[in-house]
Amino acid sequence: MQVSVVIPVYNAAPFVTQAVESALQQPETGEVILIEDGSPDNALEVCRLLEARYDKVHLFRHPDGRNHGAGASRNLGMQKSSCEFIAFLDADDYYLPGRFSAAKAILASDSDCDGVYEAVGHHVQGEDGLRRWAEAGKVLPELTTMSERVRPEDLWRALMDSGRFGYFHLDGLVLRRSVLRVSGHMAEGLRLHQDTEFMLRVAVVARLQPGRLEEPVARVRVHGQNRISASRTAEQKHRDRMLMWMELYRWCRKRRLGEVQMRIMHRMVKATTSTARYGNDTTGTIARRARRLQQLIAWFLRYPRMMIEPQLWLVMNDHFRAIARKAKEAQTT
Repeated sequence: MQVSVVIPVYNAAPFVTQAVESALQQPETGEVILIEDGSPDNALEVCRLLEARYDKVHLFRHPDGRNHGAGASRNLGMQKSSCEFIAFLDADDYYLPGRFSAAKAILASDSDCDGVYEAVGHHVQGEDGLRRWAEAGKVLPELTTMSERVRPEDLWRALMDSGRFGYFHLDGLVLRRSVLRVSGHMAEGLRLHQDTEFMLRVAVVARLQPGRLEEPVARVRVHGQNRISASRTAEQKHRDRMLMWMELYRWCRKRRLGEVQMRIMHRMVKATTSTARYGNDTTGTIARRARRLQQLIAWFLRYPRMMIEPQLWLVMNDHFRAIARKAKEAQTT
């Protein structure tokens, strides 16, 4: 088993050497693909030194030398890679010893398996990073992992089920290259959550098996520059998640994946009509309903194409019937 490890690099000069060397320490690593993404620090210089030092390290940049984001950089890395299997690693993260050992055994024993996902831990780089995560309202779990071993055909449903069964991190995924012909590459228009949207697509079309879920195969570094913990309002967070779901919905619509489209539409309607994201809502029932309606209208104005989606009206009917049923039950108790 030979793996191409794709590492997008942006403003990560202090960390990228550890990332690269942790990948090279794995016997299964056939090559490390660095995509330097127009960093403002000296990451390009560090990457050039790594390429000169190690034969398995190959450095690429976008043709215009500018910053294109993590999605576009990973896509370029996948295009430049050559091994049968592809894995990912952020430039400020690192693999642990034996990163691919369990995945290698699973893939060797199951020819129908398209990829393996495993648990990822965290490395807190100082109190500033931890405080920033807390201020962003994010809980730092001991492991980012699935809480149950889910059958491959049920994985996409589990991932869409509001995290009830957990999640897996891109650093913990190894994927057969042939999957990309069906899943496609990452959505370059998404600045956030492009990795989540990609993994959901892969879960829809590929047979992914769980590997080690109780111990980490990699560590995500928590520091003061993590993009995902940057300060954002509740409305900005909602907008970014909705952009991800819209991208995934469009991808499913092109492939006429009706059941998946319905599940995504349920998530979008529920998220749009929820008042929970605005904090403690002490308004009355009428005011809450008015706010739900206001959010739906704003969504329709932003995405008028959704108005002609038949799934929308089916989901809306189910959703508001459920709200009415709950309200009736509350009155009788």
